[in-house]
Amino acid sequence: MRCSIRPLLLCLLPALVLALPGCSTIESCYKDSKKFYYTHINRPESVDITDRTVLEDGERGLAQRMMALDNELIRLEKALDAFATPPDGQGAAALLRRFPWLSGLAMVAPDGTLGASIPPVPLKQLDYSPLLSTAPKALPRDLRAFVQDTPLGPEIVLARPFLQEDQLQLFLVATFDFRALLPYVSSPGDLVVRSTDTLIWCGDVDYDASPLGKVDWASLLKEESSGELSNENGSMIWVTRYLGGKPLVFASKAR
Repeated sequence: MRCSIRPLLLCLLPALVLALPGCSTIESCYKDSKKFYYTHINRPESVDITDRTVLEDGERGLAQRMMALDNELIRLEKALDAFATPPDGQGAAALLRRFPWLSGLAMVAPDGTLGASIPPVPLKQLDYSPLLSTAPKALPRDLRAFVQDTPLGPEIVLARPFLQEDQLQLFLVATFDFRALLPYVSSPGDLVVRSTDTLIWCGDVDYDASPLGKVDWASLLKEESSGELSNENGSMIWVTRYLGGKPLVFASKAR
């Protein structure tokens, strides 16, 4: 399968990327992925200036493509998590102005039924029932996410649960099409993004012919959180980024 894009502004941002060792459980993979991001993508203010890690071209390229995009996702996660109570109409509209790349916002009942939403009639008809299952080790209040393929393209769903006396009352759901985030990606044609079961974006990469095409991602992500894959058509660097407990794989050419 091949996807095509329009040329977009190239943003050159410095970053550090390291290959992570394999891990034996989903929980340890999640911890390794968090460590990767807080150490090499979103570095804390206190930085070890003695670190002399030399990056390969592929690692540097993947980090550069992810930096601004990752920042947007973190901003959205923090904004949703900051709500003490479900927002009213004005609060929801303010959130959409803050994140113009969102497709919309919705209130979803504990049984997965869609309530009020902006826009009132969503462009993509989604099944919200995946929100009813939680990621391993997740707390009831933690953000939840899933990716759903639709005739109009994959939609990423990120939800903030609201509880009362430990009982789930509703979800505040933010949805977006990854293509709306492409202005934040350096060289988006070289980037591949997918979940365990859905190809989200493949840029100019022939995904099926690439080293990623034959991978059973659900199985691989139980053991690994990053790595390099190769076949007769070349090599690709990949890393896992968790969103609401949902693993998303980001990859680009190793050389």
